[in-house]
Amino acid sequence: MSGCSTESSDKTIHKTGKTSTATNERDEIKSQTPDSPYANVVKIDINQKTPTIRAQIDTDNGELYVVSDGKEAIGHVTTPSVLGKEGDFYYQGHYSVIYKHNEDKKEIKDLQNIVFIQPSEQPISFEKISFESMDVFLLTPEYTASRGYNSYAFGIDKKNGEAFAITFKNAEKVQDTINYEKDSIPMNKSEKLVVTTRNTEGQGDTLTTEYIFNKDSKQFVAK
Repeated sequence: MSGCSTESSDKTIHKTGKTSTATNERDEIKSQTPDSPYANVVKIDINQKTPTIRAQIDTDNGELYVVSDGKEAIGHVTTPSVLGKEGDFYYQGHYSVIYKHNEDKKEIKDLQNIVFIQPSEQPISFEKISFESMDVFLLTPEYTASRGYNSYAFGIDKKNGEAFAITFKNAEKVQDTINYEKDSIPMNKSEKLVVTTRNTEGQGDTLTTEYIFNKDSKQFVAK
């Protein structure tokens, strides 16, 4: 994470996956290694170096978006599976989460070697959850999963407009993402984040956990 770095202003950023700069170099991305979960269901079409926005939302204080950084593999799903439908768009690379506020651009999180699988090539949005002192925005790179969604979380302070990445602490375990079952989006209940997870695939048991936000550590901490 490089919380105080800024995005270079001379980068040309594309809003969609259509770009003018691409390469077929084989050493670009690890997605086609034999042990990759995507190896048998995804075909890489091109590798590109043009920064491209993969997620974006306009907030009350500024713009929050995710842009590719350096090399990015672009392909499509060839075989229907829990990862997606045939023809879904596949992106893999390194990404920066950028917050633009009062014409200033700040990188609030560095996402290394992650995958986006989406039914459209257009930038996805974030899920918004409002609290008394902040808005929380969930980024879900893959729109389907067998055991629920995995989402990154970012907060924006309603008073001063500060944006920051949020982690999740449960007992001694700290994670960058929160997992929740498909039919239950995390919600604010009495200023607590309520998250429902599923223990197994399909119709398994569910577990509901309440998290309280710790402003000093920028964490949601399980009760």
